[in-house]
Amino acid sequence: MADHRHAEGRRMRMHITIRPGSKACQSPILCVTLLLCGLLVGAAQAQDNESRQAPVTAPAMAIPGLQQEGPHVFRSEQGFLVMDTVQRDGVWHVVSETLPAEPLPRIVVRVDNAAHTTFEVDLRSNPGPATAEVDRNPDRLLMLSDLEGQFDKSVALLQATDVIDASLHWQYGKDHVALVGDQVDRGEQSTALLWLLYRLDAEATAAGGGLHLILGNHEHMLLSGRSKYWAPRQVAFASALGAEGQHKLYGAQSVLGGWLASKNVIARIGDHLLVHGGISHAFLSAGLNLAEANRIARPHLFTDLQFLPPEAAVVLGELGVTWYRGMALPDDPMFVRESDPKAHLEQVLATYGAKRLAIGHTIVPHIGLEQSGRLLRLDIDHAEQLPEAALYEAGALWRVDAAGGRTQLDANARSPD
Repeated sequence: MADHRHAEGRRMRMHITIRPGSKACQSPILCVTLLLCGLLVGAAQAQDNESRQAPVTAPAMAIPGLQQEGPHVFRSEQGFLVMDTVQRDGVWHVVSETLPAEPLPRIVVRVDNAAHTTFEVDLRSNPGPATAEVDRNPDRLLMLSDLEGQFDKSVALLQATDVIDASLHWQYGKDHVALVGDQVDRGEQSTALLWLLYRLDAEATAAGGGLHLILGNHEHMLLSGRSKYWAPRQVAFASALGAEGQHKLYGAQSVLGGWLASKNVIARIGDHLLVHGGISHAFLSAGLNLAEANRIARPHLFTDLQFLPPEAAVVLGELGVTWYRGMALPDDPMFVRESDPKAHLEQVLATYGAKRLAIGHTIVPHIGLEQSGRLLRLDIDHAEQLPEAALYEAGALWRVDAAGGRTQLDANARSPD
């Protein structure tokens, strides 16, 4: 990002000095005029200096249907444009301010929940591509999916499993958490949840652990501006961005959008291969390794599904890893494309050096295992039931929940040979 501070320092400054006895002071009218000009220029310079030290704030905008939402932060040549909501006389408005690029600023996230949760987030430089492979099993690997904007439910689950503390900070040390797609849409608090995960991502890395955000079909829809499943507050906020606002809200210039676009659609952590939807024969036949699949997907995450080029559709299309349901529904001819789903799953695991595949996307009553323990199903209805996750620890697999429950899955829960 360009640094404009030095350019500002070279602005021309006008200094007017009136000396007694000078020809200017021999004319009273001219003398007074020059003095007034000097005062005006001095005031303008003082205001300019103050504006460079303080954030530049724009007037508030009243938006029909708006509720508490945000903040939404966008990168610009001047630094960061921060847009947030405030309530005045019972009406919600969008306000904005520009913060400098350096030092990297800190923002405040206010959650519209019963607890009025507030937390701070340090903005970061543009991230590089996320790691797609971790060869060894961490001591603890917590896997969950489809949180769908449920901020309070997510916090309850992460606190019950000791991932975060009472102040919403990472306390999982060198262990890892994998969120296997669809953390956004449907729920009211997608933006707040994303900011929390954004902060935890940095804290996990600093602690020597890892937070792995595997993108699902709803992250792709979010980035590409498909607002069908957005909360009304998000739709209203997007209208403040003008034409194509739904494409800008989480677009490439958005801090959250850029961060999401650095994440993977397929990854492996030790024994577990992770995708949101599933892996079809069409995807497997493309012969892509993990790095290649993610490299193909990443430039097209801001592209709507119907406009994907063929090479990207293999990864992000209906038979791609974010959408495919055939592995979750192997007996349903509407979805499955493989004649022998069990043999296909074995081939997938052998290809990517994993012992088990973890997926979300297709809902089950409770987290559990299928296909002789080779397939872990993670998608439950967090909004309507007690949130759950899967914990892989010391070679055993457990179902854990937001109430502190811990149940070892059946004999197939142990890492297959």
